[in-house]
Amino acid sequence: MKQSAFLLFIIFLISLSFAQKKVSYNIDTEINVIEKQYTEAWRKIKKIDGFRIQITSFSGVNSKSSIERTAEQFKQQFPNIPYNISFSEPNFRLRVGNYRTKLEAYKYLQKITPLFPGAFVLKDMIDFKEN
Repeated sequence: MKQSAFLLFIIFLISLSFAQKKVSYNIDTEINVIEKQYTEAWRKIKKIDGFRIQITSFSGVNSKSSIERTAEQFKQQFPNIPYNISFSEPNFRLRVGNYRTKLEAYKYLQKITPLFPGAFVLKDMIDFKEN
């Protein structure tokens, strides 16, 4: 009994001697400069690789008005999801969302396809927003 108590007392003393009471950081001033440059560089970036959902694509006569009507329907159904109308001759395209991962895009695709059955996920340049 005395031996185990003595052993516990020794372990307690050793743990006290290794306890750290104060933490100090020696940060080089150049690290702060690099961190500032890094954040400034990311502020300048407007687009990054990501994913969007293409709702539809129209070409031909009245394609611009058709895509605008579809965009208005989408906006009424999903007011919180941003949309983008683009033109690449001869097609007007309606793409929605700014998703960083394919999984996130597919999550929203499940909500969108009941109303817009031809929608699909594709890789695109998305608007960069810091979280």
